[in-house]
Amino acid sequence: MPELPEVETIRRDLEILHQQKIIAIYRSDKKMRLDSSVDLQKLVNAKINQVNRQARYLLIDLDNKHTLIIHLGMSGRLSIVNKFSQLKHDHFACQISDQQWLVFNDPRRFGFIDLIENKNLPQHKMLVKLAVEPLSEQFNFQYLKAKLANKTLNIKTAIMDNKIVVGVGNIYASESLFDAKISPIRSANSLKDSELKKLVASIKKIISNAIEQKGSSISDYYDAKGNLGNFQNNHLVYDKANQPCKVCDNKIIRIVQNARASFYCQKCQK
Repeated sequence: MPELPEVETIRRDLEILHQQKIIAIYRSDKKMRLDSSVDLQKLVNAKINQVNRQARYLLIDLDNKHTLIIHLGMSGRLSIVNKFSQLKHDHFACQISDQQWLVFNDPRRFGFIDLIENKNLPQHKMLVKLAVEPLSEQFNFQYLKAKLANKTLNIKTAIMDNKIVVGVGNIYASESLFDAKISPIRSANSLKDSELKKLVASIKKIISNAIEQKGSSISDYYDAKGNLGNFQNNHLVYDKANQPCKVCDNKIIRIVQNARASFYCQKCQK
């Protein structure tokens, strides 16, 4: 599943669409995770003002007072191509005025496309409950301490909760906790102030580095230009079960938490 660094990489790729006009659209008849309540024909002749991101949602702001929301789901891909071939799992495409196409392909159909009036965007059901961004100033020690004060669940599940902080997916939660030297099995409210400060710094560091490396390509992730990410080459614990820890040589452990695989070093992380 594309996580925040991957989606941010794609957002940056899509900046070339700035001020381009949409001249044609394609939409398949397959049901997606969410079907737009607005006729997507409203996209035709609209000009793209800018491409934003909130959590793992891409928000394409248009000059007709609407926003196109794109969520990639588990296996979705956005590509900028010169020719639209209408492949089997292409569920949405729009032709832009420089004759290129923006194509959304999603084999598993857990992603979605939606169009909404700008005035209603903050109340969109997929956006309204999202917490702060991990790279924002609002995400700091005081904020995280308050959010975790009464949380008895494990810290890894807590930092993956979009109502606490958005975009810290499975890969980056494991890597951040390793960087902070905190065990993923610790209860969230057991962390000391010094550990919380380190965790905030580690999350910001790992997410920033992953964006710089254009995300992690584990299975089927490519950016909008068709390139692989590079951050998977810097993973220290994620998907490294039974391999020696880069710090202490102990074997990396794999466990399952909240139906998600977690990877950590029992010696380095306490």
